Amino acid sequence: MNVKWLSFNITRISTTEIHNLFEVADVYMEDIVPVRSATLPDQIYEIILKEISEGIFPAGSLLPSEKELAERFNVSRPSVRVAIVRLVERGYLRRQKGIGTHVEELTSLVNPLYKNIDVQERILARGSKPGFTQLKTEVIQSNEGISSKLKVPEGSNLLYIEKVFTADTIPVILFVNFIPEWVYQKQFTQEQIMKPGFTEPFFEFYAEKCNHPAKYLTSIIRPDFIENSEFSDVLEVTNPKTPSLVIEDIGYDKDDIPLFYSIEHLVREASAFHVIRYVDNI
Repeated sequence: MNVKWLSFNITRISTTEIHNLFEVADVYMEDIVPVRSATLPDQIYEIILKEISEGIFPAGSLLPSEKELAERFNVSRPSVRVAIVRLVERGYLRRQKGIGTHVEELTSLVNPLYKNIDVQERILARGSKPGFTQLKTEVIQSNEGISSKLKVPEGSNLLYIEKVFTADTIPVILFVNFIPEWVYQKQFTQEQIMKPGFTEPFFEFYAEKCNHPAKYLTSIIRPDFIENSEFSDVLEVTNPKTPSLVIEDIGYDKDDIPLFYSIEHLVREASAFHVIRYVDNI
């Protein structure tokens, strides 16, 4: 079956309010009240999201009011409101005027096409425990194809990373990242940048460690079979006809300068996307 004709391009907006959900692997947030290391709305967001994923607030249930949540967390109502708005925007909650805020039904790994959300958050939101392993990190020279994508001279140094994300220990997404050396060379030594997990969470790495946040991504999304991937063993898929989804991303800053080129291989439920399409002419 020839599936290449099904590929298409899409621009995905990167979230600018990247929050520190996880360090690198198998990390759950244990505290049930906010601490002061991250912003209060971020911490409230993380706590409520974790409780949704664990069924403390099951689908269809009514979330406590802003006043009740503010009292529980000992914070102001505006801090709670910011967290709730973000959860609504990402599809975890639904507001009904005069009734309250309900928890939405999640039918697959949350993976919206119209915006980019941290991988481990997507896994956690579905009720699975996220995990992360960095398989390979090395400095390579850019070839002609990658140089054209990243707008760097051929032969330029790139940081090459292979990493796999798991849901309840089962591999679901494999990433290959190509990062131009200029992005990080003024801030970090090669020894630092080569440490496993140093670039995670990925968008936080750009925004907070490199002071060069990603503004948007252009993506090519295409279906494929796992037999066409060199990573079938890592993803623990034995049937060569297992379908997969391949996403090629180029991330840009506010000045439209390419910051990275990435290839994602998604299998199992991670390959299902949630899409909202609006009808404007009725």
